[in-house]
Amino acid sequence: MKQMYCMVTVLVFLCSSVCCGVAAADQNTPAALKIALVHFAVTYRDIDKNLAELTALHRTAACQGAKIIFNTELALSGYSFSSRADVAPMTRTLNSRAVRHMAALARELGVYIGITFPEKDEATGSFYNSAVVLSPEGQMICHYRKIYGEKRWARSGSPYQKNVFDTPWGRMGVAICADSYFGLIPRTAAVQGADLLWVPANWPPTGSMSPLDVWQTRARENGMYLAACNRTGKDRTMDCTSAVSAVINPEGTVMEKTVSGESTLMVVQIPLKNGRIDSVPRQQRMASRKIAQYRQIYLDPWTENLTAYYQLPEPGRLQVRCIVPHKGPLNMAALENEVKQAPAKPASLWVLPQVNTRDLPPDALISLARKYGTAFAVRFSDHGPELITAKGRESFLTHAPARPFPFDIRHLGPAAVAMVPMAELYHPELSVILSKLGCDLVLLSELALSSADMVTGSVRTIDNLAVAGAGKDSGFVAHMKGIHGKLTTNRISGSAGVCSFDLDTAQTREKTFYDRIDYDLLLTFEKGGK
Repeated sequence: MKQMYCMVTVLVFLCSSVCCGVAAADQNTPAALKIALVHFAVTYRDIDKNLAELTALHRTAACQGAKIIFNTELALSGYSFSSRADVAPMTRTLNSRAVRHMAALARELGVYIGITFPEKDEATGSFYNSAVVLSPEGQMICHYRKIYGEKRWARSGSPYQKNVFDTPWGRMGVAICADSYFGLIPRTAAVQGADLLWVPANWPPTGSMSPLDVWQTRARENGMYLAACNRTGKDRTMDCTSAVSAVINPEGTVMEKTVSGESTLMVVQIPLKNGRIDSVPRQQRMASRKIAQYRQIYLDPWTENLTAYYQLPEPGRLQVRCIVPHKGPLNMAALENEVKQAPAKPASLWVLPQVNTRDLPPDALISLARKYGTAFAVRFSDHGPELITAKGRESFLTHAPARPFPFDIRHLGPAAVAMVPMAELYHPELSVILSKLGCDLVLLSELALSSADMVTGSVRTIDNLAVAGAGKDSGFVAHMKGIHGKLTTNRISGSAGVCSFDLDTAQTREKTFYDRIDYDLLLTFEKGGK
């Protein structure tokens, strides 16, 4: 039996040596970069077994031509620890045997390896949920500690730590699992020039917010590739057998994904341009940032009573209705037909697609608002975004030179509402600022809303506000109570109709902000790295 094991080991080693040699020859004309995601069935609390299985999987990945191998969150130990005492036997230092083993493996295979484990800091005795990236020379080129720490045992990593690393194919970044849930953490990697983000995860499909929706939004809003390496199998308290791993392109499109009840490799080719990952999508996205508008992002409205603090309307219920018209522009007759059929209570707000004042005259809308006791939010292509009530017209924009933040928050019944362009909402900074200023509801009035727009708008509800939008052929409403609450959505796509929801602004006033963020970085890096 021992001789057979040794023969298998030799064959595996020879296979990886030959395959790596072939891959090295291919570097002369690199049209693509092969990366491997180890969708791993982690055995809880068995580091030696996990290390042995990971070693074999990494050899296979190298044989398949992978130049970079990414692993799941806490791949060496499993995830569900209840206390410091519980996790302590599983912690490892940066100089531990397990880390040295993976460094030697990276050197042997001539690949980059991203591995994760519960780290013990030798100086302080603190525990962290950590990731390291090892170079083909076996050197540690990135050491990252999860910023959104595990409440029961892990200390939060510093928001000022370096979360990017360089490879021959371009700069890459890392954000561990829930770090990718909050848009400002991946954004710090993008502004430093990362064109690919590694997200090691333990993310079972149990919440109302799909991890794919979050990851697609993070890729799209930053113009970078995202490699989300989830796990499979069962942990002490977590069933990840249906969890998904995925590689997503800068447009937010899933290139490849996998769900497996057992360990599997996903090898994906990232296209290269002149031997490097194309940085143009990220550069374009970062160039469209407007830092002068983001100066308020560091605000910390710690008060528990935002209503009194910002002198907002008393909380209550508002019926929000987004109308998607029949063929052609929305007209007054069609609009009134919808409005008169709607219940009179609670107070209602109609979100309309972008139109011009010829099709929907503002004076006629004011008369309709008076007749039915309702309100309209609309972007006029020839006048800008407006809130129209029985009292008249209010612009959602301010042009005062002393106020570089141009988006006014208007009060409507029990709600504080704002209207912004979809193009601006693609930047995660904007929704955070609006929420910190007390906004309950963000409105979108567009010529058209794509499925990507609606997913992005829904993900923005993580920032403690509701989002509602209307276009000529689609519309949506979305709200999630709390940072990790239940997501409520209603969408129309490709057909006429009305989607609505009953917003309770008592919920949107209960705001919690995740502020372990390097705001200096976000407020100084305008163009986004290289």
